[in-house]
Amino acid sequence: MDTKTTSKTSCLKALLLRAWRERWSDLQWGINIKTVLPRGVSGDVYDLADCILQQAVVGSGANQLVLSYLKHSLSSQLVSHAAVLQKVSKFQQFHKVHCISSLLDFLEGILPGVTCCGKSEGTRLATALQSTTYWLLQILQSCFNQHEIYEKAVNILTCLLSNDFYVAMMCLAKYVEPETYSDIVNKCHELECNPDELGESLRILLKLDPDILNNLESSNQFPGCLIQSWLAVEMAKQFPTRQYLIRRLKLLQHLKNFSEPQLYSEIMRGSLISLYDVRETQHESQWGAFCFLNVPLLLKGMADKNDSVSICDAVELLLEPSPLLDTMDTFHTCSNLDSLLGEFVKLNLISETQKMQLLARHEKPAELKVDQDRTAVPRVIICAQQSCAGILKALSGEYKDSIIGILHQFLQGKTFELVLAVTTVRCELRTLVELMIRFNEGSKAGGDLTRFQLFDLTFIMVIAIVQRHGVSVLDGSGDSLIEKWIANCMVEPNHPKASEQMLKLCNPAIVETLLQHFNEGNADVTSISNIKWQDVLFNMSGVMKEVLIAWEQGSLQPADVQRILDAIRGKMCCVPLAAAAWVCAYMRTAPSILKPCNVLHQLLSTPPNAEDDTSILDRWHLTLEIIRNMQKHVHTAKLISTRNNNSIQPASEQLNNIWKSTLGKGWLDFKSASTLHDLLDTAGSRWLVTSVLQELLKVRYNEQLEKGADIALAIFHVDIKSCTIELLSSALPQILHNSLQADLLMEPQLVILARLTSYCVYAASNLQQLDEEIDDIPSKRSKIDMPSDNVLDALRRLLTTLETGMLDGQLPQQTYFTFELLKSIVEVKIPRSEAVLAAIPPTLGSQLLRTLPDSFSPGILLNLHDLHTTQGRSLASRDLCILRNYQLRNATI
Repeated sequence: MDTKTTSKTSCLKALLLRAWRERWSDLQWGINIKTVLPRGVSGDVYDLADCILQQAVVGSGANQLVLSYLKHSLSSQLVSHAAVLQKVSKFQQFHKVHCISSLLDFLEGILPGVTCCGKSEGTRLATALQSTTYWLLQILQSCFNQHEIYEKAVNILTCLLSNDFYVAMMCLAKYVEPETYSDIVNKCHELECNPDELGESLRILLKLDPDILNNLESSNQFPGCLIQSWLAVEMAKQFPTRQYLIRRLKLLQHLKNFSEPQLYSEIMRGSLISLYDVRETQHESQWGAFCFLNVPLLLKGMADKNDSVSICDAVELLLEPSPLLDTMDTFHTCSNLDSLLGEFVKLNLISETQKMQLLARHEKPAELKVDQDRTAVPRVIICAQQSCAGILKALSGEYKDSIIGILHQFLQGKTFELVLAVTTVRCELRTLVELMIRFNEGSKAGGDLTRFQLFDLTFIMVIAIVQRHGVSVLDGSGDSLIEKWIANCMVEPNHPKASEQMLKLCNPAIVETLLQHFNEGNADVTSISNIKWQDVLFNMSGVMKEVLIAWEQGSLQPADVQRILDAIRGKMCCVPLAAAAWVCAYMRTAPSILKPCNVLHQLLSTPPNAEDDTSILDRWHLTLEIIRNMQKHVHTAKLISTRNNNSIQPASEQLNNIWKSTLGKGWLDFKSASTLHDLLDTAGSRWLVTSVLQELLKVRYNEQLEKGADIALAIFHVDIKSCTIELLSSALPQILHNSLQADLLMEPQLVILARLTSYCVYAASNLQQLDEEIDDIPSKRSKIDMPSDNVLDALRRLLTTLETGMLDGQLPQQTYFTFELLKSIVEVKIPRSEAVLAAIPPTLGSQLLRTLPDSFSPGILLNLHDLHTTQGRSLASRDLCILRNYQLRNATI
């Protein structure tokens, strides 16, 4: 301290001594202190609060006259609350009980008005409040036998921690002076054995964190529709990995503020609903395996060890809407709950005793009728685990003639779908594909009929698996014949193959040989001498081109074309598949697709000749499915009627029907989920987002709006990154700045729209973190698979535009939306959300605070800033004090 400051402090002490001797009133003190302090200079510079307090506690009891000078100095802003609290907390002579009692009375008197008026003093006030809290804990420990003092300290501490402003400031101070907070934690542990009147205060102090101020009102409906709808969308295209599902489900749990039992119950309920929805379809095995094999594994991955209580609570929640289980039991002719709980017991999620207790809770209605002719899907799925293990073991052996029988069994009934579903859940699908490719490579050299059949079987089955689950099921080496054909010739969604590029792989001599062979009506390509399977498959492009050109030029008549196609369809399924692949690729750029469509129609019209090989019919059914899917991928569904998609409705009508159906039922059916993916491919994410928001804003009632927001979030997960970017960059600006839509942005639509936006931002940005941690994320559309940085950039641009457009003195809907969006972001935030919070312009919170002070709370302001940085803490303390001063002014009016 320099000489000038020391001199001024000495003058203050002399003035204080004179005031006490002459018994000045606090008014006289206020007049005379101004003769010492320069105008506009705070007494904190000269430690005025310390001088007064030292004089007040000289004796065994506090001098009330001197303390009145301190109160007057506070009220006239000669000293700050931060300085006074800091000096009070330095008093450590706890044996002076009268001084302690007087200081507690003084503290109780000033506590209702503690605030900060200077821009740079907010952080000091936060640390002073933290020090005062520690001082009160010290008093509670030291003066435990002094009943009156103890009660005062308890009351003041309770008052302090019941005020959100004080709690918010102490949360901030925790990051400024972590050592003091550590002392508070230690002191709380020492006081835990004290009476229950301290219990709530100690709990708050031990969990002192910004999130403690988020008083989330759980308006979530339960059971809800988000988890089921999201699962339907994710499962509509391919089977996500278990690790991916766990991470995303945890995210949805944070967004919806679900408890552990609620989340587990929603997963079980959603999977059962989806399984019932796809009954007696080709997707039944897939959903059955997910429900009875994957769901227990998901809960195993999410639940804490020995957390059987949460699992049991979840099952009890599932039992509340009992008609679901009763309906499932009726259809599956067995107890679905028994099957599910049995898997829980195997994984040690619950005990056998708990299983029996839960089963006893589920009483079936006496009039329940069961159709004994139906298959017990849960039992079939569970039993299929051992069968799949046996199949993989058999395929792992050396080449045997009996293997052809095992593979043919795959194609009987629903066995193929069942095997794929179970191996996918058990993470063994890639192993199955690798074994099939190995047999395909071993039999491609030809030989006897068994080898030809084995090559055809493995080729068709691998192509079907890749078409359903994507190229991620391949090991990536690309050395095998199948992998080369897939890379160069297979028609895939959003990965078009150029028909001209496929023709470059052809050998003109081999094409001529094949064409002559088929033109003679010879269906047995294996009879051609010195020809290999790779020659046949890669040269079918040239054959089909020559047939189409000759037909278009009149060199071939329809009967000739039919004869050639009959021969191509002859005794092997891989040959017509290769032919159809080039035709589908050609139709993308063909000037006229009439004759290519006719070629495909004739190729698929009749099954191959099964006289010599009865098993070919099973292979042909799978081949038909593959070709029809390829037709769908090249958007020929309007011209070719297929079993996958025969809708000719406009996209807007399809979406409207899906929305109304889902909103009415409360769950999304599998067909609608698949249609949503098709609509995204057809119309794009901008159209999808805009159309969904239009449907959402038409809803008028809160309960339906909550459900609609969940459905919209699930729909956007067809491609959450792209949809979120379009939401922030295009859809929201159009709605917010379109005066014709202003009526739509009223309560409660405005709040729901803001909440949906925050959900999408967190979901999209979280997916980027997941991409970095998990290698086998379900692949999305490469042309719109943008990094989450673009999502955050879009959020930053939107908020910056809204901040710029705010008009002083006016409260347009954009301002209210901006506030609700920020509120939702900070209240519904997830772990590792710092990147999203960093995208908020640092001055936006202050701008809104000046416009809508009544809408803000300390919790919102505290969470808007990054407390790990000095600037963030400074801005947070400034905004908190602005809100505090506004509330104090209103309280005195």
